[in-house]
Amino acid sequence: MARVGYWESYSAAATDFWVSSEFASLYDFQTVDGSIAIATLQERHLPESRNILEAHYSACWTEGRPFAVQTRLRKSDGSLLDCVVHGEPDFNLIGQVQRVSGIVRDVTLETSALQRLAESEQRLADFVSTASDWCWESGPDHRLLPYPKSLDGNAALQTVASGGRARWELSYPPEEEASMACHRADMEAHRPFRDFVYTSVGNDGSRISICTSGKPIFADDGTFIGYRGTASDITQLSVARALLDQRTRALEEAHRLGKMGTWNYRLDTGRTAWSPELYQMLGLDPATFEPTDESTRPYFLDNDADCLLKMQKRVLRSSMMEATDIRVVHADGTTRDLAVICKAEISHGKIIGIIGTAQDVTDRKEAERRLEQLAYTDPLTGLANRALFKRELANLLERSIAEGGNRALLLIDLDRFKEVNDSFGHSGGDSLLTHVAAVLTQELNPQAFIARIGGDEFAVLTDEGCTSTKALLILANRLIAKLSVPVELAEGEACIGATIGIAVLPEHGATAEKASRNADLALYMAKEAGRGRAQLFEPIYAQAVDQRLDLGRRLRHAVETGGLRAHYQPQVDLKTGRVSGFEALLRWNHPERGPISPSEFIPIAESTGLIVDLGHWVLRNACKQMRSWLDAGLPPRSVSVNVSPAQIWNGDFETVVSSVLAETGLPSELLCLELTESLFVDHTKQKVSSTLAALSKLGVQLALDDFGSGYSSLGYLTRLPFNCLKIDRTFVDGIATVPEKRKLLGGIIALSHGLGMSVVAEGAEMAAEVDLLAAFDCDFVQGYVFSPPIAAKQAPLVAANIEREARWMNRKA
Repeated sequence: MARVGYWESYSAAATDFWVSSEFASLYDFQTVDGSIAIATLQERHLPESRNILEAHYSACWTEGRPFAVQTRLRKSDGSLLDCVVHGEPDFNLIGQVQRVSGIVRDVTLETSALQRLAESEQRLADFVSTASDWCWESGPDHRLLPYPKSLDGNAALQTVASGGRARWELSYPPEEEASMACHRADMEAHRPFRDFVYTSVGNDGSRISICTSGKPIFADDGTFIGYRGTASDITQLSVARALLDQRTRALEEAHRLGKMGTWNYRLDTGRTAWSPELYQMLGLDPATFEPTDESTRPYFLDNDADCLLKMQKRVLRSSMMEATDIRVVHADGTTRDLAVICKAEISHGKIIGIIGTAQDVTDRKEAERRLEQLAYTDPLTGLANRALFKRELANLLERSIAEGGNRALLLIDLDRFKEVNDSFGHSGGDSLLTHVAAVLTQELNPQAFIARIGGDEFAVLTDEGCTSTKALLILANRLIAKLSVPVELAEGEACIGATIGIAVLPEHGATAEKASRNADLALYMAKEAGRGRAQLFEPIYAQAVDQRLDLGRRLRHAVETGGLRAHYQPQVDLKTGRVSGFEALLRWNHPERGPISPSEFIPIAESTGLIVDLGHWVLRNACKQMRSWLDAGLPPRSVSVNVSPAQIWNGDFETVVSSVLAETGLPSELLCLELTESLFVDHTKQKVSSTLAALSKLGVQLALDDFGSGYSSLGYLTRLPFNCLKIDRTFVDGIATVPEKRKLLGGIIALSHGLGMSVVAEGAEMAAEVDLLAAFDCDFVQGYVFSPPIAAKQAPLVAANIEREARWMNRKA
């Protein structure tokens, strides 16, 4: 059960050596006479530790050096074992090494236990991984012999390694006086000792904690000649344990791993025997309690008794060691966690029973359960988080498939939550999320599973086997109504709404991934339909929605990888024929579909929030391009950039513009920002006014784009600092043939001039339209009649051609 094997080699040139049965079992070999080929053993060790072990083994033969090497080996089933291999030379009378022998110790369970204990404190794992082992000897006077090699370490370690003194002659703390006296008594009585821990104090005050084991060595005539043993520097491990002891009481208890008992079961008698420690661990009296299957079953929780019995049967069939964790009831009524390990007991090649250990790991398991709770709980709302939601969704689907009936997944997305965050700050947003969690908990029955799976996203799982679609819609609409009322926060009143997507399980997804995806598609469809509503998943729309989602993902990838391009359309001054500027227009060449129209991908960008990144990218790219044209000696021209309302409402947009101008060095008067009238819908005038005033103060030009296309208000033109008005192409198209349009267009141009604004007419495609615009005293024209949007490298050449043709026409006139 100690997982230690013994080995011997009688020649440096030998190709095999003798191993004990424990060694063969450890390495998963079958032997008849105990002889194992060295090459066969080497194959089991991982390459990174194989060479080190070979080097130490060779040095032991050639130099007579003992060694202790930590290594890893792979068993035939592919599992890995962590081992410490010790080797010592035996010398003949003339000082030559005549034999090398040693032990292999399986430290896998120890390493795993320490790693699990340190999941919340990685520092402990780092300390343990740097621990070192070395071998030592002492003479008949118990004074340590000098260590033959240099050891890295502080003065305290050097004092020990230099030898010449017994341990009790070294400097050590006063509190270790009693333990050192017992250790001295053991050594003077020539008794072996194991895992004696002491502290050595150096002349400079440095300290080292050492764990050592040793055995007495006698000459052939029985004369005591000293001790041999191994030692480990456990200083860092002790410090790490002290740090963990300060963290939690559970981890403090987990370090006390001495709570272990043993048991065995014999096939010939059918009886089970417990060690006294096991009785004590469970609070039972060995004088009155006989451990049988019937007597112990009441102490097991759930079906752990059957699980343990099945494991024992597997061990008897396979002769392999197995481990499991079980929960039992202590005699005092408390629940305990036990880590049980058992293996077959074999005698003369025949299984005679089972032997095993049971360790009380209650504190560690409690700590793990608390950590699991932290890992699966949203700290703000106290609801389950995304990780636990995924697990619960998978379990719910399993029950739905096994038991039948419909369950449901509701994905809830809060509307206008970002505006609350922007207006009231994150503390206000947190308060609102806590309120939403409380509303959901109150409105749903206790059997419903509620989780917060994102910033303002929640999920609900209903575990009711007869949920109808009508009942689900009623439930969803009730939740929307409860979440759409004003909420009084400390920062003020907040108004939000909710949109819900619903997937019926397992009809709309037999896997967690498919169910989540389809519920998300339903949520997407509800948002597309106008938000503030509930939508059941409908397979007929799934493909189209999926294509849009895929397009959104591809668009985001294009933004991140530079897959977008800016094209430039000239704006021509009708009085001079000069190209006064360019409008930067975004273009996307899809890797599979080719060019995608902005009318298709811009709405997707707006609905996914990607429009802010797109807008900032175009702004920075256009300013850089205009700066490069100026540096190339081209005449100064303005560059116009479209600004989405989301960029204004996303935050401090004027700071973004100022930063881009500073970064690119573009004069602010050459930048024109085009804003559509949709900016003024559903938003306060104060935010718009303050932002536009700040932008105007920077010196940039402001244009009201697409005037007349939907929300036109003359109030915008009088209250806000616009420099330019861009007439929508719908007013330009047909003016050559429709008199009414000419009258309206002439009135708009005259009104704009009266307010001190210049006018740009968009969408001109015919020379006759340009002539009429010139007659109406329109300032600038932008349209295919002069040039479509073109790549940056072509724009200067096109501008030069337009201006050259204008000069020729003027001379001809």
